[in-house]
Amino acid sequence: MKKLGALFLSIFMVMSVFTTAHAAEKPVGVWIDGTEVKLGNSNPIVEKGTTLVPMRPLLEKLNVNMNWNKKTQTVTGTKNGLALSLTIGSTTATVNGEKKKLEVAPKTINNVTYVPVRFIGETIGYKVEWSAAQRTITFVANNEAAGSTGFLWKVENNGNTVYLLGSIHVANDKMYPLRPEIEAAFEASQYLGVEVDLTKVDQTEMQKFLTEKGSYTDGTKLKDHVSADTYNKVVALLKANGLAGNAFDSYKPWVVTQGISSLQMQTTDYTPDTGIDLYFTQKAGKLNKPIIELENMQLQLNMFNQFSDGLQEKLLLDTLDSLKQTDNAAATASLDALSQMWMQGDEQSLVAMTQAVAKEPEYYKGLVSDRNANMVKHVKEYLNSDKKATYLVVVGALHMLGDDGIVTQLQKDGFNVVKQ
Repeated sequence: MKKLGALFLSIFMVMSVFTTAHAAEKPVGVWIDGTEVKLGNSNPIVEKGTTLVPMRPLLEKLNVNMNWNKKTQTVTGTKNGLALSLTIGSTTATVNGEKKKLEVAPKTINNVTYVPVRFIGETIGYKVEWSAAQRTITFVANNEAAGSTGFLWKVENNGNTVYLLGSIHVANDKMYPLRPEIEAAFEASQYLGVEVDLTKVDQTEMQKFLTEKGSYTDGTKLKDHVSADTYNKVVALLKANGLAGNAFDSYKPWVVTQGISSLQMQTTDYTPDTGIDLYFTQKAGKLNKPIIELENMQLQLNMFNQFSDGLQEKLLLDTLDSLKQTDNAAATASLDALSQMWMQGDEQSLVAMTQAVAKEPEYYKGLVSDRNANMVKHVKEYLNSDKKATYLVVVGALHMLGDDGIVTQLQKDGFNVVKQ
């Protein structure tokens, strides 16, 4: 992660308020070996609970050799000793000469042939996963089916159970599926605890807050509050992204930092839409599972607004220097390293990142330690209550370990925190 500063990367492990849900439902996507299948203008269709996708791009992506018999309307595919055939309009397929029953028959629509995606994937040897939150179908190699490890702990007291899941607020589809233990913790929980319920963030209210707290109202501009060098770097980056050089003039450095981070995020395949906390928030919403907010939008935004002028400029410079406008590949590579840390459950790297952030005392206090104390208070309330309930608490992974981590503080207070 040498290309990106720890201060910049830490945002994705501790802050959720700048990640918001998109209301519009996107088309179903199909991913194989970490790459999306290009389906063109022909989106998947669903019949009787079975998803059918365009045959040709799917089989080509799977490196299946195809042969089309126009007279019999049958497609035959071969790969590594495997032979399969499907016929338009027939619910009977054959695999190595053995007949297989299909729930839905292949069909042709507007000269595009559609085939049952799960049947194809499982026949070839993949485990086929469906994510309702991301609206993606993922082909997972059987040796990878265990899923991302993440950071999960379990605490029990007074008949109550709290699962603690350290999240990453931006992710990509490669981070899914999650290992069964994480999904089981969600299924077992009556309540989901998150920093902020991103599905209910009022964008109008958020913009109003940013205008009132994050912009200058005394007639001054950004260039009056930061060095000429910092301001010139902001202007250069904006212009490199096709924007007006004065686009951020009215805003304080902390707002500019978030804006620039968002610009650079657009050059990667990482999005808030696939973040771990949003994944579970959307899932809980569909199941009508109660969602508890440990914080709120105003608290998270106001924390940045209260940082000293010096720290705000330092954060801005860290972001500018880490994300060179000509080095978008560095952003992707560093976020790849961050996601790998999460997927592998690498606690050593997580602690090292926490320690790096702690070298900036004011930032660490506001972003991590003060908030950790509040989160621990909530977790203790759940553990000591008379509800006899189970909770899954999903907060940024950077809150979990280190001297002031939630796990560490609970252990110091006598709770038995068990890694899952």
